[in-house]
Amino acid sequence: MVKRMLRTKKEAIAFRHFLLQDGNGGKLLPPSALPLVTDEEYLAGACIGLSQDLAQYAVGRATVRDVKSVRVARDLVQDIMDQLLLFDFRNGPLRRKYDGTKYALKTLETILYELSVTGATLDDEEEKETKEDGPDTKRAKVESDAADAAMEVDKMEISDERIPTSELSSLRERMERRDEMREALIKRCRDGQKAAKQAIFALHRNDDTRASKLLKQCHQCITNDLLPMVEEEPGLRYGCFANVLEEYVEGKMFYAWLHGLEGEEEGNGMNEDEKKGENNPKKGNRLRHRPRGRMLQPDDFHPIHLEPDEYIGGLCDLTGEIGRYAVQRGMDRDAPGVRLCLETNKSIMVAILTMERTPAGTGKKMGALEQSIKKLEKMLYELSLVEATGRNIATEVEDAVEEKNEENND
Repeated sequence: MVKRMLRTKKEAIAFRHFLLQDGNGGKLLPPSALPLVTDEEYLAGACIGLSQDLAQYAVGRATVRDVKSVRVARDLVQDIMDQLLLFDFRNGPLRRKYDGTKYALKTLETILYELSVTGATLDDEEEKETKEDGPDTKRAKVESDAADAAMEVDKMEISDERIPTSELSSLRERMERRDEMREALIKRCRDGQKAAKQAIFALHRNDDTRASKLLKQCHQCITNDLLPMVEEEPGLRYGCFANVLEEYVEGKMFYAWLHGLEGEEEGNGMNEDEKKGENNPKKGNRLRHRPRGRMLQPDDFHPIHLEPDEYIGGLCDLTGEIGRYAVQRGMDRDAPGVRLCLETNKSIMVAILTMERTPAGTGKKMGALEQSIKKLEKMLYELSLVEATGRNIATEVEDAVEEKNEENND
């Protein structure tokens, strides 16, 4: 709604500027007249949007047989079209809006043709104005005709004044520079996102050394390669760069949840009873480490500044990795470990639900979080049955893992 109102306002300002300059051939509002507007917003509103407004304006002027005004509007839209043809619009909103300029120009050409077929010409309009003015204004009319003739001789100069060519050229160069930076950013984002994903896989394999190394690589990629480009062009933050930050937040938070931050006191987080059964083969080999349950805050990612949607997006994705880790703990009959996973996911869900307003993409991830909590509750219930009966009972978790292993063997 706000973007639509701003776009309408820019179109109104450009259209008002055209009407005030109508006597001088109609002019396009230069970008320097809208200092708070981005280049894309200027093209969408003051150029493309204006072209569509002029097509509607010409319909009204053609109704009263005002050929001159229709021709002025057509000439301006033609010049705007010539300038837009110099841009290399990538697929997006501007590329779709650009087609509207072609249709607006076609509408204006059709109106002029229909007026000419019905006998309306610019000479007839001037004769009509002369009769309305009367004999007292004939001398002024002659002087006006002389001025019009001089303007026809210097037509190229008029065209330059009608279209701010130099400012539009600078605008086009800035957009081309941003497109080049965007392509470079996309390529570098792949490396950072890949390192963060591989770090998460390494944590699930208990390869903590490799996970730490990959997270450092991702951190260096963000701070050394990506952030300088985003600081130069803030508009590039939203997209692939935000996805890298979410993946990095997910990986680093998963590492801290398992092992804590680097420099903290080491410990496996087990109580005395668990330490006694550490070497019991029936307990499995994953009881040798209990997650520390450390949750990172946005300030813990300094010097990387995180937007709320980036931090909350990574936090929601973290619950999925905790759910996968809980499956491993359930296979080893580690009910306390599964309970910790369940409590962590529940705490995250409650924290998000109690927020007054959440980022736009959070709602899509809440459904997966709710399903994860339900599965963990069912898993914990099955483990309680195993503990109460003292027997081995095939759980849904084991059935799923066994089926997957059989598929891999086949």
